[in-house]
Amino acid sequence: MKRAIVWVVCLLMAAAATATEIKVGQAPNFIRLTSDGEHAVVTNFGSDEISLISLKSMRQIRKVPGGYGPLGIAVEPAGRRVYVTNMESGLVKAFTLPMLELEDTFKVGHVPTDLCLTPDGYHLLVANYGKGKWGRLDIFDLQKQRVIESVKVGVRPQALAVNPAGDSVYVANSAESTVSVVSLDVNKVIDTLKVGDGPNGLAISRNGRKLYITHSRSNDLWVWDLRRGQVLHKVPMPEGPFRFSLSPDEKWVAVACYRAGEVAVLDADIAGEPSIRRIPVRKNPVDAVFTADASRILVTCEGEEKVLVMPAPVAAPKPAGGDQP
Repeated sequence: MKRAIVWVVCLLMAAAATATEIKVGQAPNFIRLTSDGEHAVVTNFGSDEISLISLKSMRQIRKVPGGYGPLGIAVEPAGRRVYVTNMESGLVKAFTLPMLELEDTFKVGHVPTDLCLTPDGYHLLVANYGKGKWGRLDIFDLQKQRVIESVKVGVRPQALAVNPAGDSVYVANSAESTVSVVSLDVNKVIDTLKVGDGPNGLAISRNGRKLYITHSRSNDLWVWDLRRGQVLHKVPMPEGPFRFSLSPDEKWVAVACYRAGEVAVLDADIAGEPSIRRIPVRKNPVDAVFTADASRILVTCEGEEKVLVMPAPVAAPKPAGGDQP
C-alpha cells in the first residue's frame, strides 16, 4: 500500500482572489526583503531597473536604473545596502537603502547570476558563467574592494546558499545537475552533490542540517541531509519549479513554478508523502518569498510586470483519504 501525494486545492481560488497586485518594471525576476522586513527589493530584468516595494502600503515606492540585466539580490545584514548582479555587463552594483542610490560598482566574472553575503558581511559571493565551459564562484572582499579568489565550479551556476557557520557555500550548476560544495576556509570545491535535472534554487535550514533544492527540468524538490550526505526526500512539484523560500519559522516552503503558473506551498518538515497546495498565479512566476511575519508570500511574475502578495497558509494542509492501492 502506498499513499499518493495529495494536491490540496480547496483554498486555491480564495488565495488567488485575495492576492494584491503591485505593478513594477518589466520581467521582474528575483525579490528579497530588506533586513527590517519593511520593504522588498525586486530586479526587473526586462527594463534594467530595480524596484522598492513598501510592505506597509503595498505599492512600489521607488524605481531606479539597475544596470544591464539586473538579476541576483543580496541585502547587507546591517540593512544599509543592497547588492545586485548585472548579468549582461559582468558587474555588481551596490545601492543604498531605502533610497536606492547607486553607491558603487564592482567588476566580477562573466555573466554573473546569483550572489550572497557571508554571515559576517565581509565577503560577497558571486556565481557567474565564466568565459569557458566552467562556471566560477567569485569571492569578493568588500574591504579590499576586489575579487580575492575565483573558484571553478560546474556548468552555468545559477543559485547560491551559504551555510550558517559561514564556512561553506553551495552552488547549483543548472546545466550539469550538480551542486558544488565550496569550502570558504580553503576556497576550493571539496565535494560535488549529484542532484536532479536543472537545479535552480537553493536554501539551507537555520541549523545547517538540511539543504533544499528545486529542479526546473525534473520538476521536483529535494531535501538533503548535510550531516549524513544523503537525500532525505524527493517531492514532485508542478512544472518548472524555480526559486523558493522557507518561511522565517521554517514551517513552510513556497515554490514558484514557472511553467505551471503556480506557487506550490508545502510543510517544510516533510514526513511521508506531503500534501501540497497549488495556488494559481499570473504568468511565469519566478521567485516566491515570505514576509518577515510569515503571513504573506510575495511572488514575482515575469510575464506580467507584477508582484503578487498573497496570504500564507495558517495551518498545515490535511491529507485527503487514506492509503491507496
